[in-house]
Amino acid sequence: MRNIVGQTPRGTDFFKRSAIIKKIYRRLEAGNHIFLSAPRRAGKTSIMRFLEDNPQEGYAFIYINTEDVDDLEDFFRLLSEELLDSEAAKKMTQLVESSKGLFAAFTEKITKIKLWDLEVQLKQGEPSTYKDEFQDLLKKLNTRKFTIVIMLDEFPVTLEKIHKKHGEYQAVHFLHCNRALRQEANQGIQFIYTGSIGLASIASKLNATAALNDLNVLEIPPLSTAEARRFTARLLKAYNVKFEDGSIDYLLSKLQWLMPFFIQLVVQVLIDEYETRRKTIDQKFIDQAIEKSSTHRNHLYFVNYYTRLEKSLPPEEAKVAKKILLEIANKTEVPLDAFEEHPHSRRILEMLILDGYINNNQNAYRFNSPILRDWWKKYGKD
Repeated sequence: MRNIVGQTPRGTDFFKRSAIIKKIYRRLEAGNHIFLSAPRRAGKTSIMRFLEDNPQEGYAFIYINTEDVDDLEDFFRLLSEELLDSEAAKKMTQLVESSKGLFAAFTEKITKIKLWDLEVQLKQGEPSTYKDEFQDLLKKLNTRKFTIVIMLDEFPVTLEKIHKKHGEYQAVHFLHCNRALRQEANQGIQFIYTGSIGLASIASKLNATAALNDLNVLEIPPLSTAEARRFTARLLKAYNVKFEDGSIDYLLSKLQWLMPFFIQLVVQVLIDEYETRRKTIDQKFIDQAIEKSSTHRNHLYFVNYYTRLEKSLPPEEAKVAKKILLEIANKTEVPLDAFEEHPHSRRILEMLILDGYINNNQNAYRFNSPILRDWWKKYGKD
């Protein structure tokens, strides 16, 4: 098991979270469409990739990251192309004879739309749209022999981008188009949406929560202490790192927030230092590694937390969010009523909690991760 930091671990590098995977299948078996709710760095993409790489009998998964999409038609173009290129489509054409003709006709229609977009063919009449053709295909596909699950990563970011670029009406329209897609698709076509930004929070801002009421929400929590202990031990042993008894529990107590990314980040420092010093890991060793984890050497891992605010919030709200986070970082904890004077503070704080920056446990706002807090103190300034 390799210690992969910043990328999506797959295959033998993936730490299987059986309880979460079991819950996903249980909801799919009940016919649900799912929203996987998780903060950044929770491992949701790794879980979806595992489902795609290791489907249970009767399932085929398609993973699609929509983060860079800011237009409804571009969204459905991406879905169309990914479906046609997927193992799910290949499997369906092998199992269901009628699907060969459906996919062939769909490919031809999609090609015509592309040619129209490129102004290659003569413009005679209005062309069809990716949305209409994709929706029509999902109505016709015979999925009795197995279930196709389309997994859309960073869907809330796409929604927010469409809102910023095209306005509120188009953002609401986008939500309702997705609901219609789910409602009208043939039985056996299901969707998993995911994103660290709170989808319900954005929909509420748009007065469009009704467009989400058919989704079953499943939260991905941090690792349990037992899971985190096994995960950390496997990583250290994979690199032949010696550690004192009790040192892993000490490390987890210092990390507090047991998300895989933060464990892997500190373990990376421990491996580097052990290879240099060849000294058995103890509590002092761990304290030094945690301190190094928030320095400039790991700036690239954390800067996305900073820039993401500008992607997820309007400019003025992003400024308020940065100010709030800097105050919490400098004071370690801040009373719940500390930010009431800030405009839109309630929505901003909700977003910061859902996206994994902070929590409001024990009647105060605190950073979830002491490492992220220490980085924010040093670098989280305009």
